[in-house]
Amino acid sequence: MFLFLLLMIGANLLIGFCAAVRVRQLIQNQTSIVSVETAEIFLNEFENHSAAAPINNDSKPKLPQPEPEEVIPYEYLSVLEEEAVVANGLVEASAQVLRLEVGKYRARLVEIENKLRETWYQPTEDALHEIAEQLDVINIDWLEKQAEASQHLDSSQEGLGAYADIGTRLCDTLFEQTAQIETTLSNLQQIDFQDNLNDVCRKLVLEIARLIDLCHDLRDKMTETIVTVLRAEKRLATVDNGMKIDSLTGLNNRTGIECQLFQWWRDDIRRERALSVAAVDIDEFRKFNERLGTEVGDKIIASLGKYLADCIRTERGFEYAMRLEGQRFLLFFGDVGPRGATSAVERIRQTVDGTVFEFDGEELELHVSAGVTEAKQDDTVPKLFARAITALRTAKKNGRNRTFIDEGQGPQPIDPPTYKIRDKVIMIDK
Repeated sequence: MFLFLLLMIGANLLIGFCAAVRVRQLIQNQTSIVSVETAEIFLNEFENHSAAAPINNDSKPKLPQPEPEEVIPYEYLSVLEEEAVVANGLVEASAQVLRLEVGKYRARLVEIENKLRETWYQPTEDALHEIAEQLDVINIDWLEKQAEASQHLDSSQEGLGAYADIGTRLCDTLFEQTAQIETTLSNLQQIDFQDNLNDVCRKLVLEIARLIDLCHDLRDKMTETIVTVLRAEKRLATVDNGMKIDSLTGLNNRTGIECQLFQWWRDDIRRERALSVAAVDIDEFRKFNERLGTEVGDKIIASLGKYLADCIRTERGFEYAMRLEGQRFLLFFGDVGPRGATSAVERIRQTVDGTVFEFDGEELELHVSAGVTEAKQDDTVPKLFARAITALRTAKKNGRNRTFIDEGQGPQPIDPPTYKIRDKVIMIDK
């Protein structure tokens, strides 16, 4: 019996030794089989590989090819570094550069417009020819910059990833701009300088005004693109203060507005606090630009922006005036319901209505329309802005110089009390 037990133990040891040797051989021959957790992965890969092609031990394994990456051009990096602007990707960099460049292009257009107005009362054919040639030169230069931006975006389309749609829309915007600028260039070439020179002046003013409007449209769309990227990447909390301020008015700009709303909702994550906003727009502002010029129009916007900020009751703590775009402003009312905000907006509207704005000895009649709405629990910034702007546009369609409110049933007119407003004169700097 004792001998039988010794034989059984010896046999078991021999079997165990042989099994261990076999397992070691398997591991050495196929290093991918190292654990139960990776076996299923290995088998799937092995089956796919076997089905695709016979095994060739001499060939090197093929590594996965990396996806195309979006590369920011060196010239863009140089421009952004000079302006101390940070961009994390090609779409954002393109929008930032175009925003900066369109500002320079606009400034050159305004210079030409001022020169044209100086010759308005005593125009000469040579002077108008020179202005037309200058317009031709700066527009060709600007078209080259737009074409360059489109080329960068098109060539990197596969690497834009989640921002491919935004990049496509940006390219579409540039294409539309290019078509309209080319139309202006064609119109300039068709001007007959043998006609009445005053008529030539009017045609040039009209074309310059169209080009400046295109600048404003592109600037606003680039800003919206930048804000969309910042919002998507959750970077609103880290935006540099310089990016939040509008250089013309000194108020928060479109990016600053977005950052203000982000901070408000971050601090009120359950959205229990009241928040109302109002979109305010100068009525018939185009007439000021057409009669006095874009440069004076900018000064009017700057003066009104400062005045709106002065009219806001800052002692309540969370009320701000900001510049939304162009001649349009946003009034932010934290911890204020829609009716309280409407009363404040109507007081401001009547104050502007009763104020004399004077430029170069001329009194300007300045009026504003407004649309008020309250932030809802499920609001996004675009939804909130859309309601306020719809209410504003409704006010303009119904006579201007009035306020409409949207409390969930669409824009409605208000029947405000008449506030006692002291007469005031605002001098607009020359």
